[in-house]
Amino acid sequence: MRFHFKLDGLDHQHRETLLSIESAMTGRSSTALFDLKALDVFTNRPPEKTNEFVSGKLGTFLMKSLEALMVATGLDLIALYGAVKGVPVILKARPIAVQL
Repeated sequence: MRFHFKLDGLDHQHRETLLSIESAMTGRSSTALFDLKALDVFTNRPPEKTNEFVSGKLGTFLMKSLEALMVATGLDLIALYGAVKGVPVILKARPIAVQL
C-alpha cells in the first residue's frame, strides 16, 4: 500500500516539499513516515531530545529508514515532521497483475 499526500489548498513550497518526500520514499521509509505522522512530537525541544523520542517510538529498524529519507530530502527530523503532520494522505493499493 502506497500513500500520497493530499496537496489541495497547500502553498507551492509545501506542495514541493511533500512531492520531494513522496519521490524519495521507499516501502520501509513510507511506513516510518506514516508512523511519524501519528506521533505527537514536541518540536520546541532540542533536536537531540526530539530524535531520541522518535527513535524510541519507531525503533532502530524504522529510524534508519527515516534517516535515509531525511538525507534524500535534505530535511532534518523537525522539518520533516512539520511538513507531513496534519496533511491528509490518500492510500493507494498496489495494482493487481491480471493473468491471462
